[in-house]
Amino acid sequence: MRGASKAIGYGLSMILLALASLMVIPALIRASGDVAYGALSAGQVIGAVGAVVIGYGWGMAGPAIIARADADGRRAEYVEAMRARLFLCLPVCLACCLIGAVVAGPGLRVFGAIGALAQALVGMSGQWYFVGIMAPYWFLLVETLPRVAGTMTGWFVMNTSGASAVVGTSCQCLGIAAAVVFSTVHILARLRREGAVARAVRPVHVVLREKFDGVAASITNAVVLSLPMVIVSFVNPAARPMFAFVDRVQRQITVALTPLSTVMQGWVPRGDRRSRGRRALLAMIPMGALILVAVIILGPFLTDYLGDGVIRPDALITVLMALFVALGTYETVLSRAVLTAFGRLRRITRANVASGLLATAMVAAGVHVWGAAGALIGVVVSMLVRILDEYVGVRPDIAGAGEEPAAEVPRS
Repeated sequence: MRGASKAIGYGLSMILLALASLMVIPALIRASGDVAYGALSAGQVIGAVGAVVIGYGWGMAGPAIIARADADGRRAEYVEAMRARLFLCLPVCLACCLIGAVVAGPGLRVFGAIGALAQALVGMSGQWYFVGIMAPYWFLLVETLPRVAGTMTGWFVMNTSGASAVVGTSCQCLGIAAAVVFSTVHILARLRREGAVARAVRPVHVVLREKFDGVAASITNAVVLSLPMVIVSFVNPAARPMFAFVDRVQRQITVALTPLSTVMQGWVPRGDRRSRGRRALLAMIPMGALILVAVIILGPFLTDYLGDGVIRPDALITVLMALFVALGTYETVLSRAVLTAFGRLRRITRANVASGLLATAMVAAGVHVWGAAGALIGVVVSMLVRILDEYVGVRPDIAGAGEEPAAEVPRS
């Protein structure tokens, strides 16, 4: 029952964030048009990579560190994480805005820049800490609700005052910034009540060097997910509005399904990792099939509403989107819950690089010949390759019985 309650708590946050993001899509398209929306989405893809750089691997390894540490250790870890991420935030956000503006193209640069900024700021999130202490409802209160409020404020001003998508997305940025402040104040106050004593913190460069394996895995994952949008933008700009729309919808569906991997990320390392790793992957097979069927059936209704009659994916694109969501959900559990439990961060990086190289070639060829559908075929095939590579890497750890293999455990 406790596990179900935690899943519901994380689920509420993810669903609220996904619903708010989905609701704002038609308003963004109406406010500035589908071409501007495509540019904004391209900027968000760049910003997603920036968010991973700013987060610097704490989203992947942080929950396990927090779960094992005492109050003093948790305080030291959070303070070091906040100092490191603040150090990275300004230069990374500036770089993302510049790249987003370049990718968006002439006349649309401001849309690309604000989209990149809104997504990059998410890297400051304290979600990893709340996952580590298993406090999903506090995360809902102090971080999710301010972010949702910012997004819905943008939706309101675009619908009522005719504001542009730039103004709407700026409201989203303010909501994210407020969430970071609220969550940090809550975490530090909570630690003070727990009797945490301040420790001497290490220099930022020492912390960044120690966390390199985690951020390498996270960055290569983000780059692989972002590459298709960049390739589509340069190889076949006419396909960008459709691809950007489908990419945004599948990302929000994936966000709504995040509680599956979040709960397993804390569950697998807490017991018999070998047995729990196998059970997690087996459970995700029927779950993935269910997700596939659900997205195929419900996808047309969702995209009809979100596209506001301007963008209408055909049946093939809907099926490819469903395949990618199902495979992506399975891969998230495989990498974040199972491979990280055995310290296989470098294997994740290797699989990301291999699938990224394949995606680069297949998406470029596919979008040139078949447009958005061709790009999605390349994305789906590269995701399959990544899953196979990661599974081969962790199979010796989860196969058989007997004494568990040692995991590479990050410093707590």
